[in-house]
Amino acid sequence: MKEKKVAMMATNMIVAAGSADGVCTTAAVLRQGNADAEVIFTQAFQVDKIDPTTWEDGRKVLFVDLAVNNQDKAMTTDFVRRIVEAGHRIIGVCDEHNAEDWEDVLAEAGISTDELAIKPVSQADGDIKSSGALLLSLLGDEADEQTRELCLAADAGDRMDFTTHFGGMVNSAVKSAIWDNSRRVYLARHFAEHREPDETIRGWIAEYEAILQTHDEVLAEREDLGDGIVRIDCSGKVVDMTTLMGQVYALPGVKVCIVRGEMYNKLAGRKEVMASFGSRIKDFDILSAIKGAGVPASGFASKANVSLENEAEAIGAVRKALR
Repeated sequence: MKEKKVAMMATNMIVAAGSADGVCTTAAVLRQGNADAEVIFTQAFQVDKIDPTTWEDGRKVLFVDLAVNNQDKAMTTDFVRRIVEAGHRIIGVCDEHNAEDWEDVLAEAGISTDELAIKPVSQADGDIKSSGALLLSLLGDEADEQTRELCLAADAGDRMDFTTHFGGMVNSAVKSAIWDNSRRVYLARHFAEHREPDETIRGWIAEYEAILQTHDEVLAEREDLGDGIVRIDCSGKVVDMTTLMGQVYALPGVKVCIVRGEMYNKLAGRKEVMASFGSRIKDFDILSAIKGAGVPASGFASKANVSLENEAEAIGAVRKALR
């Protein structure tokens, strides 16, 4: 345990995933270690945008909840290599996604996991299912009550459970500006020291509460088109699409949801209000169902976008495929 504590105290650069697990675990690391460490939030598929040559010299780096990019492993390998070539040192990987992937990536950059003070694990091989759970297992009795609560909130958040004290606040504060990583940094630093939100965080949470009110309005105005197909209109509205889709598919009998809203039309080369088709049915290739009927559409198997002029024909194609 002493080695882990020393590593966290030595850490002066944290690169973390921007999930609730990542934010809460980062807060716990800051609380238990170097509170002044720099923090960068990112995603596995965005690490190519980080430039380690711009960091202060000799950073001691800890990855938190950052998985290897499973769609482009070379991106993660290149990122690790660039960190090393810039003169920095990776001292730990607090991540539960896939230890073997990390071993491969680190080896490509000349790093053995034996050199790490905090080592990655594989959630498929044990009881540790989150970076928060991994950190808590390492800290043991060294974790104070708030650190423990942060780790447990991180673990719950990784399972999409945001009913915990910290997890609920982090989730709500981030969701109204999901693209803004500066919020995540602010939240991690604040909750490393404080249990309750300040005025800034309360304002962010209020923004999300307004979004949830919009969800109620959108759902109240939904159209039932029959055969398990519903349509909602999000044009000109700010919504949390992940949460809203969860609410839609929780409604009895809903199989397909059509969302009207502004998006980029690849076929027309401009932004316009379009109809986006999605389904809760596993392995239902909705794009093929629509394009197979000769209707122009873009997207991928689980989501198809069509222009409003082609929406009725697309609905007919989907209806036929469902029967």
